[in-house]
Amino acid sequence: MVKAQSIGGRSKLDFLQLPAQAKSTALGANHLTISGNDPALFIQNPALLDSSKANNVSINLMPYLADTRFVNTAYARRIGKSAGVWAVGLQYLNYGTMVETDDIGNVIGEFRAADYGISAGYGHTLGAFTVGGTLKFAGASIQSYNLYGIAFDWGGAFKHPTQDLTVGFVVKNLGFLKQNYSSLGDPTLPFDVRVGMTFKPKYMPVRVSVTVHHLNKFDMVYNDPNLFFTYDNNGNKVPRKVRVAEKLGRHLALGAEALIHPNFRIMLGYDHLRRQELRLANKGALAGFSFGAWMRIKRFEVGYGRAQYVSGFGSSSLSIVMNLKNGFLKEAANPVR
Repeated sequence: MVKAQSIGGRSKLDFLQLPAQAKSTALGANHLTISGNDPALFIQNPALLDSSKANNVSINLMPYLADTRFVNTAYARRIGKSAGVWAVGLQYLNYGTMVETDDIGNVIGEFRAADYGISAGYGHTLGAFTVGGTLKFAGASIQSYNLYGIAFDWGGAFKHPTQDLTVGFVVKNLGFLKQNYSSLGDPTLPFDVRVGMTFKPKYMPVRVSVTVHHLNKFDMVYNDPNLFFTYDNNGNKVPRKVRVAEKLGRHLALGAEALIHPNFRIMLGYDHLRRQELRLANKGALAGFSFGAWMRIKRFEVGYGRAQYVSGFGSSSLSIVMNLKNGFLKEAANPVR
């Protein structure tokens, strides 16, 4: 039986929604049409598996919340003369070692906790269109408790043959989960349906990405009645009313790349949902914003991204992409599209 759930703490294995490369961190984790040679982009959308990813390998390191560590690796290859590209990826979120105690607080040992995912994807290009799918085995382990399951992504992308324009969609995390412990309900995956586009205005050195995410759930507002309320004429608490415009805005993510040089770019991103959910009650600061940079040196590409969560606190990501065959020199010699 296939089950899926969206956001708001009601799903399991939420690490599947984290960015798998620095470029996604910098532009915003939800984009599904961004360009690049990083094979780990297939984790965002399997329809991004095209010839530009073939023979490339990447690793992404992200120190995450509370001293956790998130590691992603990916490799893509074209087999034979087919129009398709295959890729494999590994995701590992390490929570570290924790102290184990008994019922009255006596230390009896230590245990480790981690989330993990193994992915295999395929993208097939026919003309300007690419379609793809990814099969993922994902799980979580903490002490003797385990959660595991199978998830599937599928998507499509259209790349304009003469203009720098990509339009696409992706359906993420269809599947099922099993666990060896009891809970109030069946475990569910972080299901997400996204559409988006990436384009470069003809005479501007900027590439813009616009994505609408979580189309499967219209109202994503967490309206905590203990924090957001007013009073009626009788003095009773009444939960606040959220405008339709605000509900629509929480589906929107924006990103921009400043194409300074064929071998160097600066990136900025904004996610309205993240800003509204993570900002402090009296101070928004840079919550929801992200930024980063990318550069290419011969057969290596290095990317850095930082996403801001709350005032004074965020997470950085570093990616290294290497071409195992001819390097990126030929691409670097061409003008930036």
